[in-house]
Amino acid sequence: MFSKEEAKQLRLAFWQKLENRTRRLPGQRGEVKKWILDNTGIRGVDLRFDVDRQKAMVALEISHRDEDRRLMLFAKLDACKNIFEESFGTPLTWELAYEKSPGHYVSRVFVQMQGDIYQQEQWPSMIKFLIYNMVNLETAFLEVKDFLKYDELGQ
Repeated sequence: MFSKEEAKQLRLAFWQKLENRTRRLPGQRGEVKKWILDNTGIRGVDLRFDVDRQKAMVALEISHRDEDRRLMLFAKLDACKNIFEESFGTPLTWELAYEKSPGHYVSRVFVQMQGDIYQQEQWPSMIKFLIYNMVNLETAFLEVKDFLKYDELGQ
């Protein structure tokens, strides 16, 4: 087991290693990759990395606090599921209502692998998985962004 401080340092080291690895992506020229993440341009829609003791995950998360809006955005995304998954390159897992914390639900589309952030020997495969799939998720998101945003423009 790790102390709280040791666990914190391991998590920090993992995220720093991931960031450093993005400097070697094509077109980055040694710069850190600027991911879309929470800057999608659509309120309540974020792209997320999630790593813990069981998994490494890349997800598109719809967390709009207005449930009707969240469900409508998920329905729009589901309507273009074939385009989204084709652009991503593989089938994804789709969850309409995931309880992120007690009483707080989000909708999400994701891909994950087993992994443990505290096992450093797993880091290379986890980091490769995260980078590869986030690049694909960004590509898929940009393919459908205008369709998802259409309602938000008041049209």
